Amino acid sequence: MKKTTLLLVLGLCFGISGLAQGSSKEAEDYYKFYSYYQGKWQIEQEVDGKKESLKLHCYGSAGGSNIAVGKGETSVWGYDPKTRQWTGVGQLDNGSRFVMAISRPPAAAFRAGLTFAFTGTIWHADGKIHYVSRKFTCVDANTSRSVTTGIDQDGKAIPKVVSTAKRIK
Repeated sequence: MKKTTLLLVLGLCFGISGLAQGSSKEAEDYYKFYSYYQGKWQIEQEVDGKKESLKLHCYGSAGGSNIAVGKGETSVWGYDPKTRQWTGVGQLDNGSRFVMAISRPPAAAFRAGLTFAFTGTIWHADGKIHYVSRKFTCVDANTSRSVTTGIDQDGKAIPKVVSTAKRIK
C-alpha cells in the first residue's frame, strides 16, 4: 500500500512537472516583464481627500514570483497557468485578503505611457466584499500612477484610490 501511494504521488508530481514545463516559457516571460516591480517603493496614496505615504519592498523569488511587503500588506504574485495571467494573493493587516490578476504584458518592457488593468476581489474581515479595478500607468522607469475604483457587494461605489509610486534608489 505504501509503495502504491508513493508511486501515485511521484507520478502525479512528474505529471504536474510536465504540464508546468509547457507553460514555463510564458511564465518566464511574465516574470521577466513584471520584475519591473522589484525594488523599494515610496508610495503616495490618496483616498477621500486623505493622503498617506507608505513604503513597499518587492523582491523576486527563486520560484519566479514577486513578493511584496509593505505597510499593511504582504502579497505574492506569480504566473497562473490556468488563467494565463500574472496573479497576486495578499493579506492585509486588518484581516482582509485579496486576489488580483493583471492582464497579459501589453509590451516587451515597461515604458512611459504604458497602461494596463488589474482586476480583483477583496474580502474584508467584517464580511464586506469589494470588486476592484486598477488602471496602471507607467510614468517612467521609476515612477507609476494607479487609480483604483470598484463596487461593494451591494453594487455601491467604493472610494477611489489614487497612488503614485516612486522607486527608492
